[in-house]
This record gives sequence, C-alpha cells and structure tokens, in this order.
Amino acid sequence: MGHTAADDGREVFEAVLTDPLDGGDFVLRRAREDDVPVIVALVDDEIRTRLLLPDGLDPALARQMALHGGALVITDPTTDLPIGGLRLFLHGDAVEFGYWLGGAARGRGLATRALQLVAAEIVSRLRPSRLELRTTIGNLPSERVAARAGFRRVGPEPPIEYPGGRLSLTTLWVREPEPA
Repeated sequence: MGHTAADDGREVFEAVLTDPLDGGDFVLRRAREDDVPVIVALVDDEIRTRLLLPDGLDPALARQMALHGGALVITDPTTDLPIGGLRLFLHGDAVEFGYWLGGAARGRGLATRALQLVAAEIVSRLRPSRLELRTTIGNLPSERVAARAGFRRVGPEPPIEYPGGRLSLTTLWVREPEPA
C-alpha cells in the first residue's frame, strides 16, 4: 500500500479518498479549513472525555486533526456542516479507524453506518489485510459501534498516551476484509 511510519498513511488516504461518499442521511468528505470552527464547537465534554482530548480544545490541534490526510468529516447532506468525523491510519498493511459524533448526531446509528461505508471503500481500493479500531475501556457507545460494524473484540492493549499526557486503556477490535 505504500507509506512511511512518519506519515501514518495520510498521503495514501489523500489519494484514495478524493470523492465524497454518500450515506443517504449523511455524507463523508474530506475536511476543509472552514470546518475547523464547527468541529471545535462540536467537541463537547463527552467527546473530550471519550477521546482523552485536553480541556478547551485548541483550534490549532483541531485543525491538525481535522485536516490530516486520513481524516473525514461526517456531514449533514442538507447543510454540508460537520456532525462528526472519522480518522484512518495505516499500520503496515492494516487500516485503523477512529470515529466520533457531536451530541445532536448520537444515537441514530450514524457512526456505525459511516464506519461501514468508509471501510467498504477502503477495502475495495486498498485491499488491507485487516481492519482495526480501538475503543477506550468503558466507552460503551463506541464498543456498540464496533460490534455493529462487524468488528470483533480481541483484547486490551497497553496504555496509550494522548495529547496533554493523559493515559488511556483501550481494547483492540478487528475485522477481516470481505473477499472481493
């Protein structure tokens, strides 16, 4: 698939995920500069806690995260405004996913369907050996998304240090790609 450890696949995703993906009641597209203030406003205490983000999310950090080559926004198809996001990373020949939703978008199955849509696109274009995601231990909504999207729980991971020095205990989930 071609990437270096320094870029974690961002160049690959920029080349592969060029067109919006229509999910019916949502659209997945590349983030734009004008999305950053909307994303900052969507990051509530629940997201900050679940993703172990620092208090008072810095717009510069939000910009860096939102405009990363493997970052997509989940948008409302009517307004084109972000309601959540997905991030993708390459690990060897595996692809890892991360996801989040703003408060008003939670509880409708959007994260599950967005994850399934982008996973299908990635599998068809990159043919990874496996799909991965990590959930923070105790984040039951994220665990439900993973299970509903066809991922199976593998087990706890070593602690991960997030920006601001916060440590997280996570569970690894995997899904084998469907044969083409």
